[in-house]
Amino acid sequence: MNGIRPKKILKVLRSVEELVPAPGDPVPVLATVITLDGSVYSSAGAMALFVPGTSDRPGAIPLEDFDGELRREVEECSEEGKPRLAALDIAEDDPILGYNIGRPGRLELLLEPVDARLRESLKDIREAILHGRPVVFSIEVEGPEIGRRDLYGAEHPAARECYQENSPELIESAAGGKVRRSFLCPVHPAGKALIFGSGRDAVSLAHHLDELGFSVVVADPRAGRLRAASWSRDRRNRAALIEGGWEQARAAVLPDPGTAIVVMTHSYALDLETLQGALQSAAGYVGQIGAEKRTSRLLSELSLLEVAPKPGVFFSPAGLALGAETPEEVALSVAAQIFSWKMGRVAGKSNATPRLQGKAKIPGLILAAGRGKRFRGGHKLSAALGDKPVLRHVVENALASKLDPVIVVLGAEAQAGLAAIEGVEDPRLRVVFNPLWQGGKASSIEVGLREVPFMSQGFVALLGDMPMVKPWLINRVIEEFELSGKLAFPVFSGPDGLKKGYPTAFPRALFGEIRKLTGDDTATAAVREHWAEAVKIPVEEAWTQADVDTPEDLELLVQSQTAGGGGDFH
Repeated sequence: MNGIRPKKILKVLRSVEELVPAPGDPVPVLATVITLDGSVYSSAGAMALFVPGTSDRPGAIPLEDFDGELRREVEECSEEGKPRLAALDIAEDDPILGYNIGRPGRLELLLEPVDARLRESLKDIREAILHGRPVVFSIEVEGPEIGRRDLYGAEHPAARECYQENSPELIESAAGGKVRRSFLCPVHPAGKALIFGSGRDAVSLAHHLDELGFSVVVADPRAGRLRAASWSRDRRNRAALIEGGWEQARAAVLPDPGTAIVVMTHSYALDLETLQGALQSAAGYVGQIGAEKRTSRLLSELSLLEVAPKPGVFFSPAGLALGAETPEEVALSVAAQIFSWKMGRVAGKSNATPRLQGKAKIPGLILAAGRGKRFRGGHKLSAALGDKPVLRHVVENALASKLDPVIVVLGAEAQAGLAAIEGVEDPRLRVVFNPLWQGGKASSIEVGLREVPFMSQGFVALLGDMPMVKPWLINRVIEEFELSGKLAFPVFSGPDGLKKGYPTAFPRALFGEIRKLTGDDTATAAVREHWAEAVKIPVEEAWTQADVDTPEDLELLVQSQTAGGGGDFH
C-alpha cells in the first residue's frame, strides 16, 4: 500500500481553508476514505470536499452531481454540523471522490462539516506538507472524540511503523463498553527539487516536477536568463527563481536526502562549479545532463579536489532511457527518473546504482607492508601454508572474487612479498610500495587510496596475514556494500560479544576521515566512529578470521585444516 500523495491532500486542504460559506449557505463537508469492505486499502486517506448544491470553486465537488446514499449522508452532516462515519454500498464505476474507487464494495467515509474547529485542526497538517516534513496524521473515526486529529513525526513511537511501511492503518479498541477506532495515514513528502539552468529543458522540467508535487527552485547566475521570454511566457511555472549560483541556491533550499538536484546549465565551467557543491551536499539525487565523456571529464577534475559521488546518488546522463532527443523529451525522462528515485525504484530496480557509477568496480586493498615482529625467524607473509605462501592465498582469494582492481601494498621486506606472489597473472593485480610503512596501516591505506579509481564508490580492505578470508565472504561484503553504500564488514561471536572481522568495505564518504588518522588504528577508529550505522554481516565460520601473527598461529591453522576444520587452503 501507499500513503496518499501530499499534493492531493494539500489541494483539498487549501480548498477547505479558502471555502468559507456566507451566512445562510450550506456548510461544506470534508470526506475522508477509511475502509473498503472493512479493510484499509490503497486509497485510504483520500479526501474530497463536497459542497451541497452547486459550486465552481477549485478543489470542491458539487453535491448535485450525486444521488442516493452519498448525497443524503453529506446533506445530513452539513445540516447537523456534526461528524459521522458513513457506510456506502458502491458499484465498480461509482466516482466517489472525483475518481473511481476501482471495485465494488462497502465503503466507509468519515464526513466532517467544515467549521472553524476543523480548519484549525488541519493547519498543522497543511504546514507540515508545505514544509516537506515527514508525518503521520491520525483521526478518531468512531468513538466519543470522533473527528479529533493528531499529528506525529515519522519517528514517533505511535507512528514509526506506519510511516516506514508507508501504509495506512486502522487501530480499534474498546473501553467502558464503547468502541474507539483511530485511522493513521502516513504522508511522505514529495521533496525538494533544485534545477540549475534556464533553457527549454529546465522550463519543462520545472513544470513536470511541480505537477508531481515537488517544491521547485530554479537557479542560474547568468544575468537575465531567468527573466527571458522562455520563463515569462510559461504561465504554468510556479518555481521559485534565483539569479545566483550554488551558494545562493544552497542557502535558499538547504538540500537534504529528499532533495533532487539537476545540473543542466550547458556551460562546462558552471556545471563544474555547481556539481562540486551538489556532490558535497546531502542531496539524495544529483543528475547531470550531457554526454558521458563530458561528465567523466568533470568527475576527473573534481576527483583532484577529493570530490566524488556518493553511492546511489549520482545519475549521468540524467534521465531514464526513453530515447529522448528534444528538450521537452529530456525533461520528461529526467522527471520520470526523479519520481522513480523518490519511490525507491530506478529503471524498475529498487535502489539501483546509477549507470555511470555502475561502470566502476569495487577495488580491493591488501595491506601487506608491516614487518610482523611477532613472527620469529622469517617473513610471515612468505611462510608456507599448505603448498603456498600466506600472502599468495590472500591475493588469489581476492582475485577469485569480484574485486577489481586488487591492490597489494608492500613495505617491509618487499622483495619477499613480491616473491610470494610471483607468477600470479591477472590484469587486475597491482602492486605498490609504501616507503613510509613504519607509519602503520594508515600510511599503507594512504598509498593504496591513490590507486583507487576516482569513479569507485569505495574500497574493500583485506589483511595480508588472513589467508582464510574466502572469495564467497569477500563477495558477500561487496554485495551488502553496493546495496547500502555504507561501511560493511562481517561480525562473529567472541568471548566479549560481537567482534568485527574482515574484509571491510569503506565508502568514499569516509576517505577524508581515514586520511586524517595515523598509525595502526586507522580502520579500527573509523569502525568505532560509525559502528551504529555500519552494515554488519553475521558469519558462523569464525575460522575465516584466523590471522597469522606468530609461528604458533600458523601451526594451529595448519593443524586445524589437517583435522578437517574450516575451509581448504590448498
